[in-house]
Formats: sequence, C-alpha cells, structure tokens
Amino acid sequence: MNSFMQTTGPLGSEEQFRLARLQLFNWGTFSDLFDLNIPAEGYLFIGPSGSGKSTILDAHAALLTPPKWVDFNVAAREAERHGKDRTLMTYLRGAWAQQTGDSGEYLAQFLRAGTTWSAIAETYRNDQGRTVALAEVFWVKGKSTTPGDVGRIYLVLERDFHLRELEFFARHDFEVRRFKSELPDAYVHREFSAYQERFRRLLGIENERALRLLHKTQSAKNLGDLNVFLRDFMLDAPSTFEIADRLVGEFCELNAAHQAVVAAREQIETLVPAREAHHDLMKAESDRGDLQALQIAVDLYREHRRKALLESGIAEQQGALDGGMQEVRVLAEAAEHESRKLAELQQQKLGMGAGVIDQLQNDIRVAESEKSERIRRRDGAADACKALGWVMADTAAGFAGQGQAARERVLAAHEDRQQLQQRKDELRDQHRIASAEFRSVAEEVKVLERQRSNLDGRLVNLRSAMAMELSIPEDKLPFAGELLEVKAEEAEWQGAIERVLGGFARSILVDDRHYSAVSAYINGRHIGERLAYFRVVPQAGSQRSPGAQSLVRKLNIATGSWAEWLREELKIHFDFECTDSLAAFRAASRAVTREGQVKHSATRHVKDDRERVDNRARWVLGFDNRAKLALYKEKAAAFAGRIAELDAALARVGDEESSQQAQLLCSQTLSNLTWNDVDVGSLVARIADMQKRLTAELQSRPDLARMDDQIRKQEAVYQQAVDKKNGQEAHAMGIRNEIAKLEKKLAAVVQHYPAGDHEPAHKASLDARFSSVRREVTLESLDDASREVERAINGELRVLDGEISMLRHSIVQRFAEFNRRWPAEAGGLDPVLESSEDYFGKLRRLETDDLPRFEERFLTMLRDQSDQNLTLLSTKLDQERTEIRARMELVNESLRDAPFGPGTHLVIETSDRHLEEVRQFRTDLKGALSHSFSAEPAFAEQRFAALAALVKRLASLETVDRNWRALVLDVRQHVEFIAREMDLDGIEVEVYRSGAGKSGGQRQKLAATCLAAALRYQLGGQDRALPSFSTVVLDEAFDKADAEFTAMAMNIFKTFGFQMVVATPLKSVMTLEPFIGGACFVHIKDRKKSALLPIDYDDATRRLKLAPHERHGEETVDA
Repeated sequence: MNSFMQTTGPLGSEEQFRLARLQLFNWGTFSDLFDLNIPAEGYLFIGPSGSGKSTILDAHAALLTPPKWVDFNVAAREAERHGKDRTLMTYLRGAWAQQTGDSGEYLAQFLRAGTTWSAIAETYRNDQGRTVALAEVFWVKGKSTTPGDVGRIYLVLERDFHLRELEFFARHDFEVRRFKSELPDAYVHREFSAYQERFRRLLGIENERALRLLHKTQSAKNLGDLNVFLRDFMLDAPSTFEIADRLVGEFCELNAAHQAVVAAREQIETLVPAREAHHDLMKAESDRGDLQALQIAVDLYREHRRKALLESGIAEQQGALDGGMQEVRVLAEAAEHESRKLAELQQQKLGMGAGVIDQLQNDIRVAESEKSERIRRRDGAADACKALGWVMADTAAGFAGQGQAARERVLAAHEDRQQLQQRKDELRDQHRIASAEFRSVAEEVKVLERQRSNLDGRLVNLRSAMAMELSIPEDKLPFAGELLEVKAEEAEWQGAIERVLGGFARSILVDDRHYSAVSAYINGRHIGERLAYFRVVPQAGSQRSPGAQSLVRKLNIATGSWAEWLREELKIHFDFECTDSLAAFRAASRAVTREGQVKHSATRHVKDDRERVDNRARWVLGFDNRAKLALYKEKAAAFAGRIAELDAALARVGDEESSQQAQLLCSQTLSNLTWNDVDVGSLVARIADMQKRLTAELQSRPDLARMDDQIRKQEAVYQQAVDKKNGQEAHAMGIRNEIAKLEKKLAAVVQHYPAGDHEPAHKASLDARFSSVRREVTLESLDDASREVERAINGELRVLDGEISMLRHSIVQRFAEFNRRWPAEAGGLDPVLESSEDYFGKLRRLETDDLPRFEERFLTMLRDQSDQNLTLLSTKLDQERTEIRARMELVNESLRDAPFGPGTHLVIETSDRHLEEVRQFRTDLKGALSHSFSAEPAFAEQRFAALAALVKRLASLETVDRNWRALVLDVRQHVEFIAREMDLDGIEVEVYRSGAGKSGGQRQKLAATCLAAALRYQLGGQDRALPSFSTVVLDEAFDKADAEFTAMAMNIFKTFGFQMVVATPLKSVMTLEPFIGGACFVHIKDRKKSALLPIDYDDATRRLKLAPHERHGEETVDA
C-alpha cells in the first residue's frame, strides 16, 4: 500500500457532499446519453489526448462555474499555447474538426448541424442520505452558430434525477413553461446567479470565490513556485483592474468634455481678436467718417474764413481810403496855387514876344521824338530783312519792292502753316498710339515678371485680390491655362489650340472646399471684368479614349491634384480632331484646322480672325511665361525705338514751325512799313535847320533867357505839387481798386457759398488744424493753408484706409480660420465681413453660455472621476493589500490543522516588495488627486494633465505599458509570500521563499499543501474540520510530474478530505489508482465520436483491473 495513502476517514466526513453520478447528453463529441456512477473515493478518466477527457470535465465546469469565469479546455490550451477553440456553441453543436471551404476559409464540422439540445447533470450525496442534483439544459434552433442564439436553463433538485426526464422539453419545442408541470419539484432558473445561490446553500459552499478557485484548480499544472501559486490560485484578481478599466472608459467622456472646453477656448481665442479688430474697424471707419466730414467741410470753412478776412480787409481799406482822399484835396489846392503862379509868369513872357521861340522849341521837340521812333523802325526793318536773307534797301523804290515781297509771303504763310500743322498732328497721333502701346506692353512685362502665368495681368490681379481677401493661397485658385501646355513637337498647332481652349484656359478652377467663399466674394462686388470659374468636384472617370489626332493628345497636363479633373474635362468637352485637310475637317464630328477654323458640331462652325491665329501675344497656355515674356520685351523695345524716332521728328517739325513763325513776323513787320517810316536822314537835316533858326531868335532877345529861367523853376515847383497830388490820388485809386477787388471776391464768395454767413460745421477742429499749419492765416496764405490741411487730412485718410484694409483682412482671416478648424460650428457661414454679427453672436454664446457650461461639466466630471475612480483606485490598492494579508491569515488557520511534516505545519507570511514602479504610481495618483476641491482652471488643467498621463499609460497597448499596468494594478504583485515550517512549540524549522534552493519535490509539496488548505477554507469555512463540498476536479494536473510528487499531492488532498476526480493519460494510472475508487477509459472513433468504457476496480488492492499489456501499452486516440 502506498505510504501516502490515508486509510481512515476523518471526523465529519458523513456531512460531506461527494459527486455520485455524472450524466451527459449531446455534449461535444459525446452524442446521445452517457451515465456514470462516481465512487465516493474518487474517479479517473483515462485516455489519450483528443479522446474527450477535457470535454467531460468542461461539462462539470459549465455546471458549477459562473459563465463569466468559464474557460473551456484551458489545461490543453495552456500546454499548447494557443487561443480559445471551444465554446458553449461548439459543445452544443458537437464540433469535431475544421476543414477548408470552397473559398479558402476554415469551416467547423458539426455532429449536430440543425435544431438540437444538450444537457448535463451531476448528482451529489452525503452519508446522511441527502441528495442534490444539478442540471443544465442548452438548445439552439435552426442552423445558427451565433452564441447569442443559445438558450439555457438551470435545474436544482433534491432527489435522484435522470436526464431522460427532460425528453418532454424537446418534444414541446423547448417551451420553458412546461417545466412547472413536468418537473414540479425542480427549481428552474434562467440566470446563473439565482441558480448558484440555491446550490451553494444546499452543498455548503459559502461564497462565489470558492467556485472560481475550484475552476482554476481544474486546470492547475506543475505547481511549484510559491508566489506564483498563491497569486494565481489563492488570490482573486484585484478589483483595481476593473476600476482602472472604468477610469479609462469614462475618461473618454471626460476627455470629450475637456476637448469641448479646449475647443470653446480656442474658438473664443480665434474670434476675440476678430471682435477687437471689428471694434477697431468701427472706430477707424468712424474716424474716417469724421475725417471725410472734415474734408467736405474744408471748402465751406475756407470760404467762411475768406469772407471774414475779406470783410475785415474791406473795412480796413475803406478807412485808409477816407484818409487818403482828404490828403488829395489838400494837395490839389496847393497844386492849383502853384499853377496860378506859373500862368502869371508865362503871361509875362508872351508879352515879351516869345511866341516864335516857343514854336521853334516845340517843333524841335516833336522832330527829336520822331527821330527816335524812325531809328527804332529802321533797325527793326534791317533785322527783318536780315532774317529773311535780304539786305535792307537804301532807296524809297528799293524799300517799296521789299515791302511788296514781304506782303506776298504773309499771304502764303497760312497755307504753309496748315501743311506744317498737319504733319505735326500726324506725328503726334503716331506718338500717342506708340506710347499707349508701349505702356500696355510695359505693364504686361511687369505682370509677367511678377508671375509665371501667361494670363492677362488684369485677370491675374483680380485673382490675387480675391485670394488675399479670402486667405486662400493663389496656387489653390489656378487658371486652367496655367496647368496646360502644348507639347513641343506640336508647336505648329498652338494657335489653333488656343482658339479652342481660350475661354476655358482663362477660367479659374475652384476646389469644392472654397466654392462657398469664392461665389460669395464674386457675387458681392463689381469686379469690372468677365470672369469664368469652374467648381471642381470629384467625377467618375469616363471610358472615352481620344483619337490619335485629338487635340487632347497634343497637350501636357501639370501633375497635381487637378490633373485627373482636367484630363476628364478635356476628354468630355475638348476632344477636337486636329485635321490637316478640309476633307478630314468636313468628315470629323468635331475638328479644328491649323488656320483656326473650329467645327463644334455637324452644323456649327466658328472662325474668329479678330486676332491673327499666330499672334503669340494672345496665347495663354503654358506652365511658365518665359517665351511670352521674351516676346513682350521684344515688343517693348520696338515701341521704345519707334517713340524715340517720333520724338526726333516732332523736334524737327517744332524747329521748322519756329523758323516759319519768325519769318512770318518779319514779313509782317516789313509789309506794314513805308520808306517815310524809316527815312532818318531827311529828318536829321530838318532838325539841324530848326536848331539854327532858334539860336538866331534867342540871340536877338536877351531878357527872355531870365524869364525862361524863372518859368523853369516855377514849372519845377508846380510839377512837384502836381506829382504829390497825383501820387496821393494814385495811392487812393490803388486803395479803391483794392477795395473793388476785395468786394468782387466777396461777391463771388457770397454767390458760390451763400451759407458762408453761418458758422461752418466742425469749426473748432478746423480752427485747430489751420492754426497748426499757419501761425497767422491771412487772405494771401488762406489757400495754401487750406491745401496743407487737406493734404494732412488726405494723409490721415490714407493711413486709416490702410488700417481699415488690414483690419478687414485680419477679421476675414479669423473667420476663415474658424471655418477651417470648426466647419460644423461655422454652420455654413461665409467668411466675409458681412457675416460679422453671426460670428460675434456665436462668440457671445461661447463666452456667456457654452464655455461656462462646458467648464462646469468638465470640472464636475473631473471631480466625479477623481472621487469615484481615482480615490477608489487609491483606496482599493490599500484595501486589496489588507485583504491579501487577511486571506493569508485564514489560510494559515487551515494550515495549522494540516500536518506538513512529522509534527510540523506551515505558516504563510506576507511582506511588501517595495517596487519603485508602484511607489511612483502611488505618487502619480496622489498628484492627480491634488486640489480636487479647487475650481481654479489652472489647478483643474494640472489635474487633468496628470489624469490624462495616467490614463494614456493605463490604456496603452504597448508591451512595456501593458507590463507596467499589470504590475502597478495587481496588488498581488506588490507582496511576496514566505512559508515558514513551524513545530508544535511554534519554533521555526525551515523557511521556504518561493521554493528558492529547494528540490522540485519540496516546492511541489509546499504548493499542493497551500492549495488544499485554501480549498478546504473556501469550501468548508472555519467551523468545519472538513469541507462540506469535497469534489475537486483536476485535468491532467500530473501529466508532467514524477510519481513521487503525484502520490504526495494526492495524499495531501485526501488528508484535507477531498474527493478527487482526475483526467489523466494512461502513464499516470499506477500512481493515481490507490487514491480513487473507480475509473473509465475515454476513447474516440473516427476522430468525432467519443465513448466511455468503465474499468473494474479492486477495492482490496486499490488497483484497477487492467491487463499487463493495457497497463503498460501505448495509448491511441481511436478505439
């Protein structure tokens, strides 16, 4: 007899429930009914791998284990290291193999493919005569393989029960209500929870954890390491994992709440600058309005001030005039007195016979005056003759001939002047046309130098303005012509292709994302041009293939996002055949000739020769404009040369015109003179004669000389008096003229500005502005001051216009950014200034409603998650550690009653491992919980960041993070277990630390003892010497252990009062048979039909009755 076998039953064994009967119906590869009686001493299921041993034990697990924990065939899977391959559905259907289907997928092969049902039943008895039967029924209809379609019910009876009693269920189409009438003494349950409460109460199983431990024990293999064993078998997975999962799951909602806060804040941060800029814009526009009002008021203010200055000047001049006229009257009386004295002296001279002398003197004066005039006319005539290329004649006849010739020239001058003016006008017209062409070409050169496009500068500038206003890059609004070019080898066709594609090439391509903004921009303003644009939306590729001579095949298309759309558009609308002959042109459905004739259909033809077909200046296709730029530079140089030639020609005509005008003036001078006008010699002779006569008369009258002297002196006095009077009169006349001028100006002001009598608008502002530019504003400086004020206002307006433009652009950019980042919140608004109130309405809602509401929700959820999850997680980490120590104390109570060695028992001690990762995790938890009652946004953000960092790592699927998560959350890993072997006096005999330094047998004995003690505690509690429920199932637990350990482990379980039901291969039978009371052989036929063959047992020898060849023979799967 084996030295480990116990021969006497312990006290209290009559109360123990043991498995007495096992029934299977349609379970896995066991088709139909199988009924086994299980001895109280234990039972062996013997058979090769794959025969069905685990299938039987999985039936036991399905009957006693909560579905959430059931793990079928785990012992075999752990050995083979692969995933789950058995489910309730595969057992119900009788899955026996997988085969490859017609399409290459793996298909399960079922014994029961249609509507079917399965049942499991176990009967437990104790020595006091009590019986408890447990049963579970499964069914599925049709051919379904969906787990959710499986129906199940649980039965508890306190009597013997046979599965044949369930035949009514299938006959009545699985009608559950039939159980009440057919099995009235059965407790029928649809849920496992109610079912397990009843059977645990009847079988004396105190808690659900015992069921889990039994299920885990079923798949236990190679027990050895103490820490691994205690953590995996003695301790449940801590609830910290569930709390962490809940934290991660709920964090999504918290993160969404935080993202709502962040988005709202970012939306506010995006729109607030727009609102501030809009406020500045309103102020700037108001300031501009004020300046424009000042600008308008300047003229009226100036004239109002002019009127005031004129009225003041008139009053001042009127006072001066009054004083001057009084002075004139005084000086006039003085001059009159001197005149009378002069008249008296002249009267006296006449009485002395001075009339002849006076006459001669007067004649001489007249002649001298005439001599000066003749000399002047003679010199002018001489100069005129010289200019005309003549020598002035010195006789009357010769001079008369020259005068006649000059008159003829004057008559012919009109016709000459007309001819010269006509030449000049022609040259000016040519110069104006050439200058206009040069300016146009030069402007085109500038545009072409700024860009790569061949398009007209007006269209390019229009696009640039639109792109800037809408904050869209120009390359996102290309003209079609910028993306197309004629292949180099097809250059002879470019003119014709330009005729066909001209309008399309000048069209802008607008991506569907920008369509709303572009259409609103173009619709909202007068663009001053004809502009076409295409809304580019994805389109299915056509099956159309252009012909070999198609226009489409003569083009290169720029690579990029537009290429496919352009290619399809060209194939659909511009598939024109390029024909070399009119015959081919007439035969084609759509065609074009090199000369530019276009055939659009069978009836419509167009030839547009407003420009030559080879005029490269009008071509717009091409990826760059190098050729066009060179052409325009060449044209500009040619026009510049032509303008220089015309300038020289005009200069020559101008010189000719000046010469002609000078000769005309000379001719006019000569034609208006007679010989008498220029004859100086005869006049000089006459003056000499009169001088001689005067001298003779004076010598004959000596008294007259003295009288002449007196008269000369009086004349001087009189002239002085007259000059003073005339000077004063002239001064007064000047004042009067000045007054007249001022009055005329005043009348004009009153006429043109009748409101000048009223005080002008903005007078105070304009007073200040005029004073700032002129210290003293006078009538003379008023206009200059006004111009300076207007220049200053215009300068301020230009600055404001620039600021307004910048603000408008800034606001629209903010709106466009809002639309780009939050299109849903934008709600289809166009990013234009006209939508400002809508955007600012959203901003007000964000500030007053959304953000406070989002922040409140975020803070509430943050507090809740901190309180409910973080706090709970932190607390649970401590509680779980405490519970581990408490659990070990309970296990120690069982171990005190279980001998480990002669006179010794085991005590399990628990100690902390002090892991750095765990310490840091606890620190991070504390940090995430800090300031949990503060509503300060900064603290909330800190807490959220700490929480987010924790959740990110807890949710990570990276191997390093998964390992970290398993370590910091599994409190079982935070402690290590030390087993101390104590004698009866409490003296330590030996220490076992994870089996270190011990033999394999010692380690396995240690683990088996702890497992048996834990099972006895869970199944029997503290009040019983033996467990009330004694059946322990092991699935090939000892297949790799030696005979000594197997016998030792079985003896330990027997010592603790357990009934052992073990599935094992044939090789372990000799070691196990002393510890059981019966066995059966499990075999399978055709790999799909399992069966049971009972084996006789010799109670005397405690051996199975096996033939020698069977005991030592090899196992086979098929029997």
